[in-house]
Amino acid sequence: MSTQDSTKLYCSICKRRAKGFKNRSGLQRHETLKHVSYNTLPSHVRSVPNSELSHLKKAIIKELQKRLKNHHTAVGKQVFSIHCSEDAFVSIFKNHITRYSPCGSSYFCRQLSFVRLHMPDFENSNYEQSAKKSKTKSLVNGEMTVQWKVTGGKDKENHKFEAGSAQFRFFLDQCQI
Repeated sequence: MSTQDSTKLYCSICKRRAKGFKNRSGLQRHETLKHVSYNTLPSHVRSVPNSELSHLKKAIIKELQKRLKNHHTAVGKQVFSIHCSEDAFVSIFKNHITRYSPCGSSYFCRQLSFVRLHMPDFENSNYEQSAKKSKTKSLVNGEMTVQWKVTGGKDKENHKFEAGSAQFRFFLDQCQI
């Protein structure tokens, strides 16, 4: 996290602390621009029992399998989220984390994953037209991104709540064999 001096926020990554930031969004923007490849994990992460990690891995695999359907209508961007603790996320993805944001309390991973499904000849032309419309530039072909972050809010009684979740994004493509 960042340190705060009166009303200014300071980056916990930088050695230079001459300039502070007026608000959290300014600090977050600074982290995104200047520390895009910062992936040193924080010291507060604790180990997680193997039984919990095994359960979480099975849940991730089950969600992935739900989205891998062998039909042309399943083509396109796929997104799903799973609630998990920061400790569990870091334990599973520690070797794949490409960015950690202390200010945003978030982790980001990029992994290569390739899933191509067989498609009959007659469906090929329909697929090509729909794929051009649905492809997004945010995902590189064959890439899966995983992001963990804390989300929260307040209820009617002004009680704060927070929960961590991992969001998985990938693009499901089909090809003709």
